[in-house]
Amino acid sequence: MIQGGAGLGPSAMGPALELAGIGAGLTLTMALLGAMPGWLQRLGAFQGLFTLAFGFYALALWGLRRYARLPHVGLAVLAVALATRAALFPAAPSLSDDIYRYVWEGRVVASGGNPYRQSPLDPALAPLRDAVIYPRINHKELSTIYPPLAEAGFALVARVVPTVWGFKLWVVLHDLALVAVLAWWARRRGGSAAPALVYAWNPLVLIEYAGSGHHDPTGMLWLALALVLADSRPVASALALAAAALVKLAPLLALPFLLRRWPWRARWVALVTLAVGLGWFWLQTRGAASGLNAFWGTWRNNELGFFYLDRLLGGFGPARVAALALVAAALAYAWWRERAPAAAARLGLRVGTLVSPVVHPWYLGWVLMLEPLGPSPPWLLLSFTAILNYGVFATTALGRDFHPTLAWRWVEFGVPLLLALGLTLRARRAPAAPVD
Repeated sequence: MIQGGAGLGPSAMGPALELAGIGAGLTLTMALLGAMPGWLQRLGAFQGLFTLAFGFYALALWGLRRYARLPHVGLAVLAVALATRAALFPAAPSLSDDIYRYVWEGRVVASGGNPYRQSPLDPALAPLRDAVIYPRINHKELSTIYPPLAEAGFALVARVVPTVWGFKLWVVLHDLALVAVLAWWARRRGGSAAPALVYAWNPLVLIEYAGSGHHDPTGMLWLALALVLADSRPVASALALAAAALVKLAPLLALPFLLRRWPWRARWVALVTLAVGLGWFWLQTRGAASGLNAFWGTWRNNELGFFYLDRLLGGFGPARVAALALVAAALAYAWWRERAPAAAARLGLRVGTLVSPVVHPWYLGWVLMLEPLGPSPPWLLLSFTAILNYGVFATTALGRDFHPTLAWRWVEFGVPLLLALGLTLRARRAPAAPVD
């Protein structure tokens, strides 16, 4: 796991063995989770093992500065990233049924159908219905919410391996590529790939993507490439940003800051590609059964900040406008302070998460992918408490329809908030550095 050789002297042996032990413990815990049937049905045992995994992860974070000095530490980060994802791969998704929707929509596109205009209930799609995928599709009355490049990916997998395992492999390969990009980015920034483990070894990342198969890494990879290539290869960066936004819309938060950084050619490439792709997407999602309209106008889950915006303003619509205004204000602040694109995107994604009406645990991956830039203990703690979104140590009768009560949402978000306040107070009370 840690490569030695001539570069690994006696002083590095201790930290190397520590990191090897932590990586082995995390991998073993993921293997136990991967072998556990029905996470949702055995929620207490699942959350117990998740807590154990987070303990190993916390130890890795605690020693990160020492591990960053180890030779070949990037190989250790990548090896554990691969091992933990492989260990989780056998787990059948149970916390979420989104992956069954991906398989279905891939089959629809591959067969010549239109998932933007045809919901799973459309009689014309009856020949595609089976006993494995179709019964597990959520919101059968609604058409798709996903942008066109996501649908193209679904169709590609459906033509090759139209199964849940084929789609999980698609997600895991993108996630591993993202880890490699983050390691490369970390090396470029500070000389060590070690900070990439902040994302690569995060237990929430592991269970949501390698375990449940959420497809977010297929967009996150392109966002990371857009940010890391912004200066050296601006046209490639522009194409990567467009690809990211055509998988999920969140990367659009980085667009203004990348436009300011890119030369004109790259700006035109990004703007024209996005105008065509998103314009077509908008036209396709205008139907009465539009999943995008339902998501945008009514859906809510695990929200806290948005809950109080709704209470204050008296409705979902005004609260949504206020939430967008808060995100816009955060981006305007980042623009005024001339923040780099990665820092600005990080701020926008954080604020957007806190005021969104829907805060599924896997959405945190978009924030966590930028944590190697400078780990934030409160946000990393939220990646632990977010597991309460599925229930509190015991499976509920509601199953996947469970939504945390307001009190438990305060635990989920409030504990990281208390940590943030404590760290802020400690920083303010710290004595100022002497001036020469």
